[in-house]
Amino acid sequence: MKIVVDFLAAGLFLWPVNLVWACPILSEYFADPVLTSDNEGEYVEIRMFQSPEETLWVERPPDSLFVQFEDKAPLGFAYPQGVDRFILVHDTLNCPERMGVKCGGLGSLSLPNSRETVWKVYGGECMDSATVPSPKAGKSYQRIGETGEFALVEGTFGYADPAYESLINDCGLGRVVAEWNDGFWNLKGSLWGCDSSQLFIQAKNLDGLTKVFTDTFSVGETFTLKNIKGESLWLNLTLPPDDSPVNDSLDTLLTLPGRSPLQITEVHHCPAEPEPEWVEIYNSSAFSLPLGKFHFLNRGPFWPNDSILPYQSVLVTRDSASLRDFLGFKDASMIQVNIGYLPNTGGSLLLYFKESPVDSVGWDKNTVQCPLGFNPKTLKGENTPGYQGSRKKTTNEVPLQFKLSSRVVSKRGNPLRVYVESNLDVALKLLDSAGLSLWSQTVPKNSSAWWDVPVQAKAKIGVAYISLSAGAYEKMVGILLRP
Repeated sequence: MKIVVDFLAAGLFLWPVNLVWACPILSEYFADPVLTSDNEGEYVEIRMFQSPEETLWVERPPDSLFVQFEDKAPLGFAYPQGVDRFILVHDTLNCPERMGVKCGGLGSLSLPNSRETVWKVYGGECMDSATVPSPKAGKSYQRIGETGEFALVEGTFGYADPAYESLINDCGLGRVVAEWNDGFWNLKGSLWGCDSSQLFIQAKNLDGLTKVFTDTFSVGETFTLKNIKGESLWLNLTLPPDDSPVNDSLDTLLTLPGRSPLQITEVHHCPAEPEPEWVEIYNSSAFSLPLGKFHFLNRGPFWPNDSILPYQSVLVTRDSASLRDFLGFKDASMIQVNIGYLPNTGGSLLLYFKESPVDSVGWDKNTVQCPLGFNPKTLKGENTPGYQGSRKKTTNEVPLQFKLSSRVVSKRGNPLRVYVESNLDVALKLLDSAGLSLWSQTVPKNSSAWWDVPVQAKAKIGVAYISLSAGAYEKMVGILLRP
């Protein structure tokens, strides 16, 4: 079987030249964010080093830099030496954490959202002025070179936009194709804007059984990386940092059809009122997966920027508060996403990682009778929110194996010992009869050793419990301590 996955990290390249000092200009303007408040998201960006075209050249930089909005009092700053970009924000704690970037405060100045604005940047012999068009919600105005024109684009907060700024050092990843053949992934890729570079590769096998592959290669304008093992891989390719980091890395998930580590495991498309509709997803891998990179196709935006743990089930619903109240217990993990409404008589869900499908499910009026939910793997009725009920587990989905030296321990007898095997760190705990923790120990992954549990010293005569957990998987076993 041969599977091909195609990626593209687009970029534009212009060779750098040796520059002498030149005057700064206003380069980017973002006044109307949509994902956060104006005070948290709006900014004005000033580029400190410019190309010789239409730029004033001076012998040395001034002592101060002033930024003036229309007829307001100018904002004054000590001249930001040794940086590429100076950004005005309301809270400097939101300054991009990049070398070559420094921030100053906008103070109480609020950027207008509905009209064009006039700005001046000056200091010493330097003077720049620009008229910025009326803002558009969620978009940034990027200056085109050193002209008076602006392009409406996605914001590039704190780094260069090589499509519009001149003399930018940008070496990026071009198209990368991943092919699955005879049990291995082979990568074919290209560089955009340079003929050679160092390339760092990390391939994390999500079954938890194979070691992570990391290496650095010297690659040319086109390159091939062969024989990377693992059916499901978290793949990261990274180039050395430059002026435009947006195309310096590729971070993606490689999966075979039907073998995605993140799966749809339960669908409740027609529950009885007042229960809201919900869908259960399950991480069958030994690694945490970033939920912020997954979404249901055509059903709301990407999910929150948190993770789903190994072997964890999460409920996705448009009304998490109502669902939690209806279920009546707090242990189930939930995320609130605008998934729309699921048709009762027939429909489908497509689970995507970025732009690539990873799992799908369909149903019709014959799948289950409403108001039952169903398991997409068996197409049978199921109602096990937050855990895997009738789903058949495979060996790889159980992240740990263990043995007890005994389940009955004498107060003055041999100590209780537990043997643990796992490719993950395991939390080993001793609990009393009420489930309260008496002792805990982290068993390192791949330790394959016996561990003493201080039952005689910590527990009371009677029933106690041994708990072993890895990721979201937990196993609890009862023991008896005798006199």
